[in-house]
Amino acid sequence: MTVNAHPASQRGVDQLKLPWSLRAMRLGFRVLRVVSRRAAGRLALHLFVTPRRHSPPVRELEVLELGERFTVTDRGRSLAAWRWSREGGGPERGTAILVHGWEGRAGQLHGFVKPLQRAGFDVVAFDHVGHGESDGKRCSLPTMRNTLRAVAEQTLDDPAKGPACIVAHSMGTFAASLLLAEGWRETRACYLSPPDDLLVYFSHYLELITGSDELFDDLIRLMEERFGERAEEFEFRRLVEVLDQPLLVLHASDDQDVPIEAGRFVAAHWPGAQMIELDGLGHRRILRDPGAIGAAVSFLTE
Repeated sequence: MTVNAHPASQRGVDQLKLPWSLRAMRLGFRVLRVVSRRAAGRLALHLFVTPRRHSPPVRELEVLELGERFTVTDRGRSLAAWRWSREGGGPERGTAILVHGWEGRAGQLHGFVKPLQRAGFDVVAFDHVGHGESDGKRCSLPTMRNTLRAVAEQTLDDPAKGPACIVAHSMGTFAASLLLAEGWRETRACYLSPPDDLLVYFSHYLELITGSDELFDDLIRLMEERFGERAEEFEFRRLVEVLDQPLLVLHASDDQDVPIEAGRFVAAHWPGAQMIELDGLGHRRILRDPGAIGAAVSFLTE
């Protein structure tokens, strides 16, 4: 399988100043490829599906403590989740689900909770498998999709219809798109810093940790064997053929994790999508910026 990434998605990984630990990892992969290419592929897969957990700052914990903590179960695993009820006497707008990205956590979207409550939404946030306070050590895009589906099934009155709106960040937007494509036809969506192509994401990851994408086909084959789904099914270009729900894309011009060109690509190929480009907010600061949050809530209440 080859990856034909559009130029905007390319990141100059070779231009990064690499720490010694990453240089040592690349050397180890070069040696392992010679000894056993399949073993090298398995190691790459292991690293790819093993997210690192990060401790939440006080500002996130304070908002989580104001919510009702509950547990969602999915395939025998317990997932940490929180809910907040709407505030004020305005219209009841239904449920808003917040979806964090890779190596993120529910609290990262804490800035959206109060504004969405005041706008008339009940709000639900959760930690993906292997993230935050949820069970598990391994995660993948199919896992993230399944987790989001389980949250919807165990919190919404009509899970098949989907939530009133969804706010998703980074890799979480892939999981959201998969369920929007499955049938959440009336859900409004706000995507922050969305990647544009999962296979390109895999290619960049391999280039970062191994120094090349030589193991790309091996990684994709091993992932398909492990999760029982074809990688092409998760390509944005395939999903967008059936996506037309109202979408707002928010992306910062200085995002070093997912270049703004990716957000532009998503907005350009999603029928009717709107995009707001922001400056100086990087990949994560955008999640707590009042201007970004205000724009999102305004769009979601149209």
